Amino acid sequence: MKALRIRELRKSYGDFQALRGINLEVDEGEVLALLGPNGAGKSTLIRILAEGLAYDSGEITIFGEPVSKRTARLIGYVPQESIAYDLLTVEENLRFYADIYDAPVKGIPKLIKEFSLPCGRKVRELSGGMLRKLNLAIALLYKPRILILDEPSIGLDVPSRRELWNVIRGFKEKGQTVLIATHYMEEAETLADRVAVMNEGRIIAKGTPEELKKLARNKSIIHVKGLLRGVESIIKEFKAIERENSLRIQVEDARRLLPGIVETLVKAGSEIRSIRIEEPTLEDVFLKLTGRGLE
Repeated sequence: MKALRIRELRKSYGDFQALRGINLEVDEGEVLALLGPNGAGKSTLIRILAEGLAYDSGEITIFGEPVSKRTARLIGYVPQESIAYDLLTVEENLRFYADIYDAPVKGIPKLIKEFSLPCGRKVRELSGGMLRKLNLAIALLYKPRILILDEPSIGLDVPSRRELWNVIRGFKEKGQTVLIATHYMEEAETLADRVAVMNEGRIIAKGTPEELKKLARNKSIIHVKGLLRGVESIIKEFKAIERENSLRIQVEDARRLLPGIVETLVKAGSEIRSIRIEEPTLEDVFLKLTGRGLE
């Protein structure tokens, strides 16, 4: 079932076209990342879906229904900026938003435990990662069927970002439908089942991370290190580059060709110490499609 379907969505601010005909579908239980630089239109699209921002034309359905106050209850939204109140405790914030959302307060202890939140601590005392988890908990108070995250790890240090990603993976394991807007290539590649690449108000490519990487048309590189023997045939076949105790092999399909390359080296008496495959990245895809980076 399609959790979300968008057809020819357009939005302008005066003469500036923020969205130029967006077409997108998200399956129930899928994690989809909107990947693109700042200004690509990601946040405008998210605000239309999650905040009810007016749009110029197009169609949006949530689980087959046109967008309405009822379907708004099906979406949990975590914006870039925290919505928690600094002078209230974690538990007080959850109770406050439960009252606003008319959500059952009996679910609050479970959320506090699930996210390991310090229920009696004031929000102003929380770390960035803990604050982001509190905002996630607030979004889940009324058990939405779709969770929308706008730049969820922006401003977080690496340990907090990794911890947050583990939380999002937990949603994925439970079959939660998740839409993530991000300009972090690694975030999209790590978390998403599919990625939609946005640029200048359009979706310019979409697919699984592996499918998109093929658009870059960059070859994978196999790096082999050790006491290598019998490299002549590999150099001849793949135009590999041999350096002292290492071999650099550029190929179209590293996963398929690697076993044969290793077998050739081992049969020749090589002592392989390490093998590393350098794959094309989603950054390469974006660069190929637009001629500029994600930042």
